Amino acid sequence: MSKQKKRRKRTQKKQREPQKNTHSTGQTMQMPPASAAALSPGFFNDVTATKAVPTSWEDRARKAVEYYQEEPLVSNAINAWRTFALGDEIRVNCENETVRDEAKDAFITLGLNDFVKDMVLQLLLKGDAMAYLVRSKSGDDIERVICLNPISVTLNYENDALVEVIQRPIHPDGSYGEEVSLDLDFFFHAKWNAPEFDPRGQSMVVPAFESIALLRDYRTAERAIAKRWATPLRFIQVGGAYGSRIITPDKGMLDAVRDELNKMDLASGLVVPFYVKAETYGAEGISLNTEAKAQEAKEDILTGLGLARSVVSGLGPNFATASVSMQKMIVQLKEIKQAARDILDWVFDEWLELKGYENETLHYQFSDLDLSAEVDQKKLLIELYDRGLISKKSLQEKMSLNPEVEAKERDREEIVVDSNWSVEDISRLVALDVLTVDEARKRLGLDQPAEKAREKAALADAERIYAKHRGEDHV
Repeated sequence: MSKQKKRRKRTQKKQREPQKNTHSTGQTMQMPPASAAALSPGFFNDVTATKAVPTSWEDRARKAVEYYQEEPLVSNAINAWRTFALGDEIRVNCENETVRDEAKDAFITLGLNDFVKDMVLQLLLKGDAMAYLVRSKSGDDIERVICLNPISVTLNYENDALVEVIQRPIHPDGSYGEEVSLDLDFFFHAKWNAPEFDPRGQSMVVPAFESIALLRDYRTAERAIAKRWATPLRFIQVGGAYGSRIITPDKGMLDAVRDELNKMDLASGLVVPFYVKAETYGAEGISLNTEAKAQEAKEDILTGLGLARSVVSGLGPNFATASVSMQKMIVQLKEIKQAARDILDWVFDEWLELKGYENETLHYQFSDLDLSAEVDQKKLLIELYDRGLISKKSLQEKMSLNPEVEAKERDREEIVVDSNWSVEDISRLVALDVLTVDEARKRLGLDQPAEKAREKAALADAERIYAKHRGEDHV
């Protein structure tokens, strides 16, 4: 065979062989990963953090519910916001006693305490709170109020105006029922942390999505490491360099050491030659330190949920920055309270109109929890009022009280004077000419003195003589 033919065959054989990757050893690849990523941008999407935040509002709401049900940190944070803002009970008050009593009965009958809590939970968790009001058959009262699942509701807008609301009820098995068109006059929609032009609100959990996904990855890695390193990995070294001697084990020596180790009692030691050494390797310093990484992810979740770290974990920065974060939380708690007032106003405005009490105004009081900064602020307001620097009306408004209602209630209450007087108090009242000596003796339960008694007896005798002279009967 000529040299030209041999050269041609070698070239054809080389072309048929797959190209080897110069950056790897022991394997061949048709295409490097960088080329695959360049041809398909979504090739590695499953391992990127962008998958943690869904694009559609419905998917974000479902994921927020999933995290609320499965992550204790998320559920505790959302429940803390709701508890701090609303407390355990909401009270209704009014200047008119009749309206107040009827409003309290309606509040209990409609179950508005649980209704408002459910609405606030939907508002913070999904970003939307939707409700529907049902009138009674007679049309003069409210039969019930329904807290809707925002995921099952579709909003249709025309020229930035809501024109249609369609609900597809979700059954317990996850399937959807038939579409129902809701009356806009009886429909309520509240959004959280969203501008007016945005049709849907923003869930409080969304800023923490990536941190929660990262925390779950750390947990998965921790479980994998726990399974891999539950039993430490032991290496038995036979032979080696010992001083000037080099011991090279043969097959018989290795088999003998293996048999001895297999037959040994794990509860006791084993005598081996000097050229046999055992080493044990665990996860320390080799695998990922997931505990520290998970702690960082938890702190990021708390930041995303807007809570001060000291409220949940008991840890936090110095007093100055902690006070600022507390003030920020108080402002946000007031926003949640205002959302709850809007929900109650929507229900009771309809109720007042049906009952003919359009001119009456209802007020709501929450049994919320006072944070430390809020208590200090109220003490400062009371001190300012005691010094005459602010009015009673300003003090009551700062305390979330209605001055008109409180003034009317105070006028209605009877003035009760404490009758448990001490001797010192009564002596002061006598000195100030508030009480006479006889009244003071009566309050202290003392008998009249002997001289007073004789004077009274003499006066009684004189009155009896004059009465007899006038011909009057004296009893």
